[in-house]
Amino acid sequence: MTKSGEPLTRQRVLEAALRLLDQEGLEGFSMRKLGTLLGVEAMSLYNHVENKRAVFDGVIELLIIQAPLPLQPDATPREELWTFAHAFRDVLRAHPRVLPLVATSPLRTSASLAMLDHLLETLHQAQITGVQSIYALQCLVGFIVGHTLLVTGTQAVAGLEPGPNGPAVWQHFPAEQYPTLHTLLPVITQWTPDREFDFGLQALFQSLFEQ
Repeated sequence: MTKSGEPLTRQRVLEAALRLLDQEGLEGFSMRKLGTLLGVEAMSLYNHVENKRAVFDGVIELLIIQAPLPLQPDATPREELWTFAHAFRDVLRAHPRVLPLVATSPLRTSASLAMLDHLLETLHQAQITGVQSIYALQCLVGFIVGHTLLVTGTQAVAGLEPGPNGPAVWQHFPAEQYPTLHTLLPVITQWTPDREFDFGLQALFQSLFEQ
């Protein structure tokens, strides 16, 4: 039983693990702390998850299934993947301290692999098949995770002090040393991470779907 009096389940363990990661990051996570959060001994957790690696795999699963592909029957593969990319990015932005885990962990749970299979099938529908479909999906996920990590910055990495984010950082360096950067300062106000994300996604999709 959890401290709320509810039965301990894999789902409750994973949801609590995600909360703990949001609070402590990877560097502060432990099975002991997870047990304390749930109000149980750490050993009780192993009735529901094999080990800490299985907990992390399950946390990634929780994030992935929050960003399902749209179910509209008339959506094109490009439209489906565009929607998924934005939905997954929104999930990741809500959990910046889990980003390093997502960036470095292969998918291993049944639910995660089901989403992977669905995404690959969507690419196959666009005639992107074989190893090319794997390359395409890796590039897509890499862009989503990488861009989100760049934008969230110090929220995702322990021990770093917050500072200027985005191109606005350029104005802190002398114009005589970096003249081209400084010619762009007047248009920095037009920059937003959302527009930058869409620009990069459009460039990637142009390569994938408009050959």
